[in-house]
Amino acid sequence: MNRKPMQSNIKEIPNSKLFSYLSFCVILFGNNTIGQVDEQLEEVVVLGRAINTPDLSATSSAGSRLGLSVMETPASIELIDSSVMRARGYKSVAEAVKSLPGVVSGESPAAPSTFSMRGFSRSAITVLRDGIWLGPANMVMRPQNTFNLDRIEVLRGPGSALHGQGVVGGTVNTVVKRATAEAEQPIEVLASYGRFGTYQFGVGGGTQLGDSTWLRMDVNQYGSDGYVDRMDPESTNVTASVLWQATDDFDVEFQVDYLDDSLADYWGTPLVPRGSAVSPLSDVVLTSTGETVDEQARFRNFNVRDSRAVSDQLLFRVDLSWRLSDDIELKNTTYSFNADRDWGNAEGYVYCTAVVDVCKETDVIQRYYGYFFVTHDQDLLGNRLTANINSQIAGRENRFLAGLELTNLDFSRARGFRRNIPLVAGDSVDPIAPVPGNYGSRELRGISPTKIDTRAVFFEDALDLTDRVTVVAALRYEELDLVRQNFNATGTIEASSFARDFDWVSWRLGVVARLTDDISAYGQYSDGKDPVNANLFLVNSGENLDLTDAEQWEVGLKGSWHDGRTQATIAYFDIQRDDVLERIGVDSAASIGGRDSNGFEFSAAFRPTSQWRVGANAAFIDAEFKRSTNFVTFAGNTPPNVAEVTGNLWTSYSEIGGLPLEIGGSLEHVDDRFGDNANQVGLSSYTLLNLFATWNAANYSVTARVNNVTDEIYVPWSDVFYLQQNDPGFLYANQILLSSPRMFELGVEFAF
Repeated sequence: MNRKPMQSNIKEIPNSKLFSYLSFCVILFGNNTIGQVDEQLEEVVVLGRAINTPDLSATSSAGSRLGLSVMETPASIELIDSSVMRARGYKSVAEAVKSLPGVVSGESPAAPSTFSMRGFSRSAITVLRDGIWLGPANMVMRPQNTFNLDRIEVLRGPGSALHGQGVVGGTVNTVVKRATAEAEQPIEVLASYGRFGTYQFGVGGGTQLGDSTWLRMDVNQYGSDGYVDRMDPESTNVTASVLWQATDDFDVEFQVDYLDDSLADYWGTPLVPRGSAVSPLSDVVLTSTGETVDEQARFRNFNVRDSRAVSDQLLFRVDLSWRLSDDIELKNTTYSFNADRDWGNAEGYVYCTAVVDVCKETDVIQRYYGYFFVTHDQDLLGNRLTANINSQIAGRENRFLAGLELTNLDFSRARGFRRNIPLVAGDSVDPIAPVPGNYGSRELRGISPTKIDTRAVFFEDALDLTDRVTVVAALRYEELDLVRQNFNATGTIEASSFARDFDWVSWRLGVVARLTDDISAYGQYSDGKDPVNANLFLVNSGENLDLTDAEQWEVGLKGSWHDGRTQATIAYFDIQRDDVLERIGVDSAASIGGRDSNGFEFSAAFRPTSQWRVGANAAFIDAEFKRSTNFVTFAGNTPPNVAEVTGNLWTSYSEIGGLPLEIGGSLEHVDDRFGDNANQVGLSSYTLLNLFATWNAANYSVTARVNNVTDEIYVPWSDVFYLQQNDPGFLYANQILLSSPRMFELGVEFAF
């Protein structure tokens, strides 16, 4: 494979090996996906769900609250429904979202479920839980399973006018399965088991409790030994909803979403001098200082034996819907979210090349400054009220929405590095045979309570100027009151504490032109403002507190051809963001200037015959940092985890030999990336080959899946907080997360 050289002093990165994964999944679908076990209804077998066909007629709350279809919305929107996620074997939201054009994802235990999209990442991508913002994604998100989900909605580009702060690169909205009065919801049971003791068990379904009441509940359990020693991730997610139709025009819905989990306790594999590596992976990671990863340490865990990365969280909400007339509807959502999270790990590892500070000998991995703990105590209360009004203006259809949202967030974060506890011999370990050891005592650095109150008023409108041209606009005014306190270990308040109020306006204006009944063109301008790069849980008084400003221009086409057998979308975007706050040291951040990004995104699905399906997407992104008046260090650099080229290709063929058998495969390609802001660490491109075979029946289906067939070793994601922090005065971390090796899995799903 040809590869362009990286634009830094790093030499060209050679090809990495290909990777593989064997997956067998037996799936029994219910009556709403495969067929219905009912003698009065015709049995229908649906195949080809592994190919995600862009549904241009579907609606997405991530793209608009007006009930607009994807075709009618002047933005890039993609949906992945539950049947597609099951058919492809996606167990997590991250796995599903990274299959979309231009998306790179990582599951770093420090910031799980974070994404790179349109040249932006971390807190610039907002993750919603059924439309609710829970906090900066890189601070509060956990790995989310897909069994409890009805679909995932992804809106690309700034979305502050719709969802408030933290929406620059895109919005990921995970929509859970809910009770409904419109259709039967069969009981579904899923069980799977695979390599490294990886298992999943899920059960869910809905039932009618009375003439006007319906219940839906889903429970999912996931666990694994992990592909690295002592990873041991596990999670339990319970979602439930009760729908009560009090009258023909008034509905009440109660929802509960509970998660208890433990993250994979793998924080990375240390970078070592190339000359010290027994089997250097020079085709996977390349640094300007000549460091690499030793393949001999690939499956070794440098964390301690008693590590912790657990959470317990509960989201409760009540939704009221009142249809005042055929054209007016009021909706109110009241929600409460409570979370406790606890990390305690040897998170950072540095190879000692000299006897200095805590490095008492050379050629060992020193973990002393990498011992870190942090706890979160989070309470969020919110209420959102909206009114949808359909009317006519000058004889033209107009859809209008007005809304008010209030939130109160209390977030307390305690943390501590190891600075005063005496150094012991067990803090340093062998580079390829580490002895786990124990965390021991926790050393408190301080506690930081943060209180955030927000008030927002927002509007949306879609006006049909002609039979074929619609103008869509959105406006949001938001106020935010921030009180951040920092207390040291003795309880004394520190000078970095501060309080500040923010207010800003975000807006979006777009036009959709229906060129034909099946093809539309659109253009839009959108902007967004965020206080200090959106992560208010970390910023201190000495850092730049100006609002960041982002704006985007986007144009695109969406269409369906050949009686729906071909569907495609294409978009060009240009995003500019100013006053970007980035980390420049172990415990400091600064405004580094701006960040620009532009590129193309393409997504399509084809059905050449009734049995053969093909899906493809690709993205081409050019992103870079801009200089500021006082900071030029990163100017012109490519932001970390941004690939210039990404692409996915799927194909499947069904009803082979007249049997309910479907076989297919996919290719996933991610181009070279940089792992750090300084562009001193290069991550090689990778291409993954995946294969599957599915046997479908009336109420079950069996799937054999082979992913990453050639067993490629690659780095899926880099966390800049744990890379090249090797200052002898405060050794912290210099490591990289390596990918999973070949996997295989067997599963079964029933529907009753």
